[in-house]
Amino acid sequence: MMQCVLALIFSYLLGSVSSAVLITRLWKKTDIRLLGDGNAGTANVARSVGLVPAALVALLDIAKGGIPVLAARALLLSEGCAVFCVVAAVVGHNYPVYFRFKGGRGLATSLGGLLALTPGSTLIALPVYGLVYFATLGSGILATLIAFPLLIYLNYLQGQHTWVIWSPLILAFTTALCAIPHLLPRWLKLNDKRQILVELFPAYSPRPARSSAPAIFTDSIASLPSGLAEREGIHIVPMSLILDGKALPDDETIDRRAYYQSLRTSNTQPTTAAPSPGDYLSHIQALDGRVSSALVLTPPADLTQCYNSARLAAEQLSDQLKVEVIDCGVAGPAQGLMAMLAARLARQGASPDEIKHALTDARQHIGMIGVLDTLSFIEHSGRVSAIRPLLNAALRVYPILTLREGQIHLEGMERTRRKAIERMLTWLEKNLKSEGSVLICFHADDAGCAEQLTQALQEKLHPAELYITEMTPVIGAHAGPGLVGVAWWQSSHQ
Repeated sequence: MMQCVLALIFSYLLGSVSSAVLITRLWKKTDIRLLGDGNAGTANVARSVGLVPAALVALLDIAKGGIPVLAARALLLSEGCAVFCVVAAVVGHNYPVYFRFKGGRGLATSLGGLLALTPGSTLIALPVYGLVYFATLGSGILATLIAFPLLIYLNYLQGQHTWVIWSPLILAFTTALCAIPHLLPRWLKLNDKRQILVELFPAYSPRPARSSAPAIFTDSIASLPSGLAEREGIHIVPMSLILDGKALPDDETIDRRAYYQSLRTSNTQPTTAAPSPGDYLSHIQALDGRVSSALVLTPPADLTQCYNSARLAAEQLSDQLKVEVIDCGVAGPAQGLMAMLAARLARQGASPDEIKHALTDARQHIGMIGVLDTLSFIEHSGRVSAIRPLLNAALRVYPILTLREGQIHLEGMERTRRKAIERMLTWLEKNLKSEGSVLICFHADDAGCAEQLTQALQEKLHPAELYITEMTPVIGAHAGPGLVGVAWWQSSHQ
């Protein structure tokens, strides 16, 4: 009895070794749970990292299911104990103790256990599973419902032990139980509860009618105000913030106060990573056939890898829907304003080509201006050549920078932050229309200054729309805390 208990513990700990997490960290220096659909499994690794690492993950996950069976039989433990050792490995794979209990789905681990328990029967039933899976456009549930009864029957014909005969059902039940905590929260958030069937039964689930309007995607650098992206129908693909060796999604889950405080008081030098092609793939595929085309708006290609990642994703989706990638020429909230223009035109029925032409025309009417509180972060990033002459200056200065039509310009500098902000306001009064603009006032951990700036903009420029937003941590990593500025859009499309 004690040996069986120890074998179960060993199996769980072995299952907890997430090969997807480890191989992705070695291969790409990031966390697979932050890429694609967030699943630490073979399919997500294939989409987000590559086929070779995915093959390694599959082999290791299969081994995690087979080793407990071989170990149990080598110790002359009962067949029932061997079966439940596989169950323990599957639970460990789904809820790994080493990785904060966030793992994969356990399909490869279950397969490894079945191959070790009854290799002959499993190899016969496996092609049936594969045929049904592909015939139903990826329904693992239907494939299991057909292939596993066949496997049970083959085990019975071979005179296997009772526990071994019913092992496919036991493992299917275990996998289903482990999936409930993942599916239930998503199901509760869905307005149309039937949508969960799209994942469970892809070939037969009710699908909404395909929209002719293109879906609009951009990345989290856009830093749109909370709720505005959802209201405008803009899909956000998060960047990654690499902090203390951990990859974090560039979204609301990061404690921004603590993050910016750390930037101010320590020698923290975070780095950033663009979304992978798999990230773009999973976000676009999540629309699940509801649109016939998509436009992905990215920052300038010479600033980030977003453009290249989105292009690779578009190529992989070319046989499913038309995806076009557009280099906005701007970043931050100015990029967000480009996405707003695209989304509004899409709702008005504009075609992708019409939206692309409108965005090209809008480049000269959309931009941003900001005042940096420190040069140290942007010096570390090495991304802005316009301020390089200032980096060796003996005195502290506050540069005023603009980003428009794909170029960063140094508009001036002041010895005090207050004067730099006043100079920025003067520039805006001189260069923008007095009315009709859409403005986004942005800041990096200086909400008070941003609110004052917003009031001044309202009084001086009388914009048609005025928003306030905090820059995402990824931008904070390059611009540093204390950044304040304004993004503008002057257009007839409002």
